[in-house]
Amino acid sequence: MAQEEFDFESFKKEAIAGLYSGKKMTGTDGVLAPMVKHFLES
Repeated sequence: MAQEEFDFESFKKEAIAGLYSGKKMTGTDGVLAPMVKHFLES
């Protein structure tokens, strides 16, 4: 199974937008969840 490359720039834009819209930083639906998931799976 090939690992896909983590697109940090896209993540950063989405995280900033999420924080501005009031999204939580942590938790399963937080802005950091996609990055943490990628690190744990790689």
